[in-house]
Amino acid sequence: MKILAIDDERYALQMLVETLHKVRPEAEIIPFRRASQFLEYEAKDTFDAAFLDIRIGKMSGIQVAIELKKYSPHCNIVFVTSYSEYAFAAIQMRPSGYIMKPYTEEDIRNEFENFRYVPETESKDNGKLRVRTFGNFRVFGSSNTPLKFSRTISKEIFAYLIDQCGYPVTSKEIAADVLEVEDFDRPTSKKVSQYVSDLIKDLEAAGFSNVIIKQNRQIQVNKEAVDCDLYDLFAGDTNALNSYHGEYMIDYSWAEISDSAERIKSL
Repeated sequence: MKILAIDDERYALQMLVETLHKVRPEAEIIPFRRASQFLEYEAKDTFDAAFLDIRIGKMSGIQVAIELKKYSPHCNIVFVTSYSEYAFAAIQMRPSGYIMKPYTEEDIRNEFENFRYVPETESKDNGKLRVRTFGNFRVFGSSNTPLKFSRTISKEIFAYLIDQCGYPVTSKEIAADVLEVEDFDRPTSKKVSQYVSDLIKDLEAAGFSNVIIKQNRQIQVNKEAVDCDLYDLFAGDTNALNSYHGEYMIDYSWAEISDSAERIKSL
């Protein structure tokens, strides 16, 4: 579990972090005293929970929550504050909780037990590429770090291949569905080939050379080489079902009408 903690008062932040460690000793806690530090933090899409003070300088905790939700829509937001007058505005964010200072360890523990979204159970490192499709499309490599793609379009093509659930597709299908190009001419074919080549290089550089299968002018995902919530859901996994909250690959318009999206709705 990864937790964001923000409070502009040094002592208050220290107390919050210490209490969080007591309640969830296995969690990774990222503490900040300024909202600007959070804004500069790259991995905003990796938080399971956030404990935020309401008044933290020029940018309020509510504004931080709004920004955080863009990247981690299923992050559990808990406001920790001395100001009850902000309760109504905070509730509009549909947070998990609202704690008044001074709080107790039991108050914090109670929030974990009543999270709005159930954090995904952390699995042991099985050597597989970790892919999450519910909400935003996210890919994690070794040590659970976000995998970086050299091209945004290559990441989208990978999302498309994941959506296909191991079914082989052609460059023409990728061009039509992802690039939205119907006229599959030679220049388009070369573009798709380059995007796919860059995708394979990105995965190989991260140590996952077995994820993509290319043969007979077709490309597909090796389902056995990825740990994917979509595949777990289709296999009847209860944790995967609990982690789905009605949003699937919201980054991509084609995902709204894909066969996988329709299959999810029928479950």
